Amino acid sequence: MARQPKPGKKFKYDLAAVLKVREIHEKKEQEKFAEKNRAYLTEKQKEEAIKEEKKGKEEELRDVFRQGPISNFEKVLRRRAHLDVLKTDLDEQIEKVIEASKLLEEQRAKLVESMKDKKIMEKHKERKLEEYTKLMNTLEAKFMDEIATQRFKREPGP
Repeated sequence: MARQPKPGKKFKYDLAAVLKVREIHEKKEQEKFAEKNRAYLTEKQKEEAIKEEKKGKEEELRDVFRQGPISNFEKVLRRRAHLDVLKTDLDEQIEKVIEASKLLEEQRAKLVESMKDKKIMEKHKERKLEEYTKLMNTLEAKFMDEIATQRFKREPGP
């Protein structure tokens, strides 16, 4: 054991600075995780918007075919070309969502690691506090025994 604390002294954790640094590191990782999560959700919303637009344009094209003979085939071709562009945009957006998801998972792993580091320090602090409490109880018992022994020596017998 390092050094013996003096009786009556308040518990002071020697590695409090390390614990504080790990707490700060965990908070920063949480903030980064929240930022990555927002980015992921934004990309996901963009994907959903493109899907909805594509679905709407496909429905418009189906309506044109259901109406019967097509008077202006050029409009149909333009709509079809627009659908191809939307499909490409959707594929690109899906890639962005996958990338954002990967970044989110990497950040989640970092956050979990920093939480583990902090938890280790907290457990160490708890263990040191228990050791300190046991030592103080032992010292207190010795002190009380010493007082009782001195009182017994001073009191005259019957």
